[in-house]
Amino acid sequence: MNKIVAMAAKDIQILFRDKLGFFFTVFFPLMMAIFFGAMFANLSRGPASIPVALVDEDRTAGSQRFVTRLEAAGGLALDQIPQEQALDQVRRGQTGVMVTLTPGFGAALDNPFRITPEVELTVDPTQFAAAGMVRGILLEAAGAELQALMSDTERIQATNDQNRRLIEQFAPPSPARDDFLTFIDLSARVPALVGQLGLDGAPTDAVSGGFGPPLEIGQTEVQAEQRGPSNSYATSFGQAMLWILIGGSVSFSMSIAIERSRGTLMRLLVAPITTRHLLAAKGLACLTTTLVTSTALITLGITVFGVTPTSYPLLALALLCGSICFCGIMMALSVIGKTEQAAAGVGWGLALPFSMLGGGMVPLFLMPEWMQRIANISPMKWTLIAYEGAIWRGFTLNEMLVPCAVLVGIGVVAFTAGASRLRWDTG
Repeated sequence: MNKIVAMAAKDIQILFRDKLGFFFTVFFPLMMAIFFGAMFANLSRGPASIPVALVDEDRTAGSQRFVTRLEAAGGLALDQIPQEQALDQVRRGQTGVMVTLTPGFGAALDNPFRITPEVELTVDPTQFAAAGMVRGILLEAAGAELQALMSDTERIQATNDQNRRLIEQFAPPSPARDDFLTFIDLSARVPALVGQLGLDGAPTDAVSGGFGPPLEIGQTEVQAEQRGPSNSYATSFGQAMLWILIGGSVSFSMSIAIERSRGTLMRLLVAPITTRHLLAAKGLACLTTTLVTSTALITLGITVFGVTPTSYPLLALALLCGSICFCGIMMALSVIGKTEQAAAGVGWGLALPFSMLGGGMVPLFLMPEWMQRIANISPMKWTLIAYEGAIWRGFTLNEMLVPCAVLVGIGVVAFTAGASRLRWDTG
């Protein structure tokens, strides 16, 4: 037993000596707990406000009243813009949902007995969860508007007078017409009856007469110039290629740490090659592996799963820039961890949080606003933007320049910093 305890104590001492390995064993779980706690702290009161592009094609007092009610309800960050601009924002991934108040919306809102108000949702295919939340908020606001109408004697009387004139003008006399006119006259008494029955505070559907949903909501995916995703694999293959880059960068960074700890790196340096040759070889190996593997994966998606990129040249550019970025990250990771355990801990310990920040695991709209702002530091976010822009978002060359420039910049800076540190460590 004493021998077992002594050997266990020896292993614990080794762990303490490996500072980075000890950090990722003991303190990193605490950081993850704080990270997830901050990310989901606001879920008890709902997610951060969902960005929504609002297009008011009706432009009436009724539609503006509904917009005001939506703004007061909270949960939506409304941006009233023209239709073309709103469609472009959804297509480029800047906004997940576009809400269109169709012509006649205000009139239908003021007279729901004649026709149900209609809105149209245009949705980014990767933001269906956000679209569901927007749908719920729209229905809630429409229900509140209907309840306000039923509680306003003057408004409902004006609506009834309008309906009566239309029926008397276009419907020939019949028992059905008489019954409907009687119903219209009775509906004006609904607010008083609700008060007498003590239902003033009842849910909206309890006092709306049970005629069905207060709002008709149509929904379409982004298909501007056939730039929407051809199928669900168009989005999933972008995620898969991102994980190829992550896995490749971590694996090659560990290989450098292994060669250093086992003396292979020193034996290579005493051979008739320079440090520059060694660094170039490591970078070329990582770049080639990630680029070839990503190309093979997206080729499989195109030939077997029906993925149809909107631009093959831009897809090639995105693949190259993504591989350059993570090649540089590989070199930076390799000099942070001196041992195999530390290199693996650093690699995956940084990859997972940055993947979550970049939308690789958790949708960005679920994050607190401050976390959404700092997501721009994640290379995973820019990689996904570049991949999706070439595969299904239909980016132009100018639109692709920003994410690609960010990726190449990160790669060059990270590779230069890592290479300089490795030269210093090897003397």
